[in-house]
Amino acid sequence: MVRKVSRTVVLLAIGLATMLLYGPWNTKTREGASLSTSSPANGGNALGLVPPAFAQEVERSFLEEEAGISLYVNAGEEIDLSQAKALYKVLEDETESYLIGTVELSGYGEEWWPHVWIQKDGWIVVYYLKEEPTSRLMDWFAYERAGGGEINTTTLREVLLSVASNLKLDLTMIQRDMRYYHWQYPEAKKLLVVLDTTDAGSDTFKYTIPGSLKLYEVSGSHFGNVGCCVQWSQTTIDDEVFKKGGNEKYVLVGFLTGQAAAQGVQHEVVLKHKGGWMGIALFFLYS
Repeated sequence: MVRKVSRTVVLLAIGLATMLLYGPWNTKTREGASLSTSSPANGGNALGLVPPAFAQEVERSFLEEEAGISLYVNAGEEIDLSQAKALYKVLEDETESYLIGTVELSGYGEEWWPHVWIQKDGWIVVYYLKEEPTSRLMDWFAYERAGGGEINTTTLREVLLSVASNLKLDLTMIQRDMRYYHWQYPEAKKLLVVLDTTDAGSDTFKYTIPGSLKLYEVSGSHFGNVGCCVQWSQTTIDDEVFKKGGNEKYVLVGFLTGQAAAQGVQHEVVLKHKGGWMGIALFFLYS
C-alpha cells in the first residue's frame, strides 16, 4: 500500500505557469517538503483548467446553467448521433445537433454516472452537475487497481475514453486534447489534489491555503476499504468529522466549508480506521 510521506502541505501561489493538463497527478511529497504548484521535484503539480472555445456561445448556455466540473474534447470529426444514442443509460434531451444524458461509469452506482453532451460537429463534454463537488473526479477504484502512487485517471476521463472508444474515435488525439473546465467558476485556472492513504490504523497531515490565492472551492473524497461488520474509517479536519463510513468499499464526497476552507491558517487532517485501509483526497480549485 502506498502511503503519503509528508506531514505538512503548503499550497504555494507562485510559479503558476507550470500546468499538467490531463494527468497523471503526482500528489506525494518528501518528508518535510512543501507541496508546490510549480515544482514537480516537490511532488506537486496543479492541473490546468481551460475554457472550451464554445463556452460563450448561446446554444451551449445550458452548460453554464447546470454543469460543474467537466472534461471536454473536440474529436476533430463529425459524430453519428444515431450511433452515440446507444451509449446513454438515460437520454434526457435529443435534437438534430446534440444528445444529453447520463452514461455509466463502470464499477460505480448510478449516482456516480456523469452527464454527457455529444454534439454532431465533434464536441464531447462529460460533466457532473453544479451541485456536486469537484472531488467526484477521484477514481478510487482505478487508483486501487493501479496499486496507488500517482493519480493517473479520473472518473470523467474514464467515461470520456469509453465514449470515444465506442464511437471509434482517435483515442491518441482524445487523450492529447482533452481539457478540464468548471462551468460555475470560469475564472478558475488550477486544480490541486492532496492525497493521503493509510493501512496503519491512523495518520495525520496538515495543510495551509495562502490568503493570496483566489479560492473557489475546496472539496474532499473519502475512501474506505475496511471489510464488514464493526470495521470503519473516518476523516476529521480541525477536529470536525468530515466523513465516516463502514462495511466493505465505499466513497464519500463533500464540500469543505467554514473553518476547513479558511485561508492563512494551518489545518490538521486525521485519518482513522479499523480494518483494511482508507484514503482522503482534497481538491483545491483556485486561480
